[in-house]
Amino acid sequence: MKQNLCLGILKIETINRCNNVCSFCPVNKFSDSRILKKMDDTLFYKIIDELKFLNYNGVVTFHSNNEPLLDDRICDFIIYARNELKNAKLVIFTNGTLLTKDIFNIFLTNLDQIIIDNYHDDLKLIKPVKEIYEYCLSNKEILEVAEKKLVIDLRKQNEILTSRGGNAPNRKNISLLTSSCILPFSQMVIRPDGKVSLCCNDALGQFTLGDISKNSLLDVWYGDKFEKIRESLKNGRESIDMCKNCDTLLL
Repeated sequence: MKQNLCLGILKIETINRCNNVCSFCPVNKFSDSRILKKMDDTLFYKIIDELKFLNYNGVVTFHSNNEPLLDDRICDFIIYARNELKNAKLVIFTNGTLLTKDIFNIFLTNLDQIIIDNYHDDLKLIKPVKEIYEYCLSNKEILEVAEKKLVIDLRKQNEILTSRGGNAPNRKNISLLTSSCILPFSQMVIRPDGKVSLCCNDALGQFTLGDISKNSLLDVWYGDKFEKIRESLKNGRESIDMCKNCDTLLL
């Protein structure tokens, strides 16, 4: 049995909801067809404890297709993960709408990277993000840390991005790719019920490659379902319905 988790990024979605209305996203506030689910505390701690046992040194993110700050436990989860995972890189993406100084300080202390996707079609800072930005500028010690960890990405809510496996609501024309894809070779996405998606583009959980509530991370990552997907992708994307409609290209 393999004892090393050769995994680049582990994405943990503790709640499957977002409060934003981005037109490119299949799970925006008005389009989300998923049944609301929050991850059980015991499942989250199981994941982190397994990573600790495996001495995991890859990336752990506390988001996937959601807004992580909708989960009021997220700061406690992050603190626990930081205490247990000394060698992992801890990352979060947030739209910043629910960000406060207190939350930001917890993030700054315990995370290695904080990415705020500031959505505004005029590319202006929304109020909570502007407050964080000004807070950093007004405090030299905070600014020194923020310069190393914080990224504020100005984005438009109605931009047209990738097809997201054919599920992007505002993407009508899809540029089909015949090349392979590295995501199932490098990324695991765990939904709130413990089930594992095909990749980050599988926002609706159309594929399930394992269940972390019933099996270990190692068993799922090296399991038959993941291996079958990887073997198929070696020959291109045509044999997997979602993949053949996906134009995500990572080199």
